[in-house]
Amino acid sequence: MPPALTRYATTSDGVNIAYVRVGDGDPVVFSSNFGGDVHNHRAAGSEQKGLTDRLAALGWAVVRHDTRGMGASDRDVSDWRLEARVRDLEAVVAALGISRFALAGIDQGAPAAIAYAAKYPAAVSHLVLICPWAHGESRYALPALRVAMSSAANAGSAWEILTNVIGNVVTQFADPERAQRIAASIRESMSAEGLNAYFAASRTMDVRDMLPRIAAPTLVIHEPSFPFGSYELCQEVASGIPNAHLIVVQDGSVTGKSYDETVPAIHGFLLRGGDADAHRAPPPAGETEAALTPREREVLRLIAAGCANKAIASALAMSERTVARHITNLYAKIGTRSKAAATAYAIRHGLT
Repeated sequence: MPPALTRYATTSDGVNIAYVRVGDGDPVVFSSNFGGDVHNHRAAGSEQKGLTDRLAALGWAVVRHDTRGMGASDRDVSDWRLEARVRDLEAVVAALGISRFALAGIDQGAPAAIAYAAKYPAAVSHLVLICPWAHGESRYALPALRVAMSSAANAGSAWEILTNVIGNVVTQFADPERAQRIAASIRESMSAEGLNAYFAASRTMDVRDMLPRIAAPTLVIHEPSFPFGSYELCQEVASGIPNAHLIVVQDGSVTGKSYDETVPAIHGFLLRGGDADAHRAPPPAGETEAALTPREREVLRLIAAGCANKAIASALAMSERTVARHITNLYAKIGTRSKAAATAYAIRHGLT
């Protein structure tokens, strides 16, 4: 796909925001994630442009921008709050001259996407949220974030160390070369001071009261491989938005590892947003539905609903020992060892 031209939009408070439009068709506008989406799209060895290019190849016009203070957008800024990030999004939409579009937000781009969708319900036709969160304090309490934040406190004197920590946490210390590319990309995109200000502002964000005001059909995607997210945070977002759908995929689209489940799920959802089955992510290749007994299916549904063994026992009028035996049996049948993986299996196979 040919390189997209970088264009600029100016916010209501005078900040110049860089954006690109990739592909032709109906627009899908992304709220910028950490590091800046244009910057990440163009970075050497970029691992995040795959999501953009694959959606564009399916006939969508994908719009990405660098949030203020990052990438090719104005770097010298002092306002990093949620309201400021919504202004960035407003400026890009105004520059595009579009009145209705699909809106997406990944990780740190999710709160601004949620806030925009709540503020402009008539403009947003569909909302897609990948590894989202609604409450900054809860998100930054995750173990991986605590590691990053502890390093960020000394970013001024250890900028390279901090970015290397983030890169290695993202890759789960399994790919040093990728980790170094991510670290270099962060250092190119922003300053240590800017990163600290960005983190501090993100931590104060709370859009939970906005969730019930979202009118657009919403797809929430959880990727267990992303270390800075969690199923519980995704579940909180999905449960707060009327008629939102939550799916679990085994991709790593946030970190640029794979898109085989995420892209078809988004594409199907945008084409047929009102049909719950239309955007259900397909099971991984080779995975078939296990022959569970009716009782095992009941137990699995309750596991997927977040119930502990004691609650399952009470709901099904059986002992906790019997529940444990059913869990052992169904885990063996579906080939997993944890409730998170069992929940993902249940969602993929429509057993929730």
